[in-house]
Amino acid sequence: MIDLDPVLSRWLGTTPWDTPLPGWDRSCVGSALQSLVCSHRLSLTAYEPPDEEWIVVRNGEAAAITSALFPLSFVTPGLVWALRELLPQLILVPLASTVAVDYRATAEVLRHTLLRFGWTNDFSPAGFCVSDLLVESVQPA
Repeated sequence: MIDLDPVLSRWLGTTPWDTPLPGWDRSCVGSALQSLVCSHRLSLTAYEPPDEEWIVVRNGEAAAITSALFPLSFVTPGLVWALRELLPQLILVPLASTVAVDYRATAEVLRHTLLRFGWTNDFSPAGFCVSDLLVESVQPA
């Protein structure tokens, strides 16, 4: 299980949903990943700003799930080099599967970074998958 606290803790005290982080702008990240889609025959499978905070690009073997608010991407080995070249400021976290419970983080860190709206009873900070993050990061209606 990968502990995300060391990665996410660097952004505690920031509010990129109000003020973008230096060097990380939602529209620039979206454009950069769109160019990756074109150059690597990927599909942009999810991203509807401003509601969605994650940009998902993939093909059959490779995937990158990148935050629009933080320089963070969950990525399969097949796209690591391309993302490092395109967005060198990205912190890359290994991704084996979008549905495998491979990650954990403390509730406090999640609440002040990726999941500022909280989460449902189906979510556990002690063990979650990337798909859970995508669902739980959407602002409740």
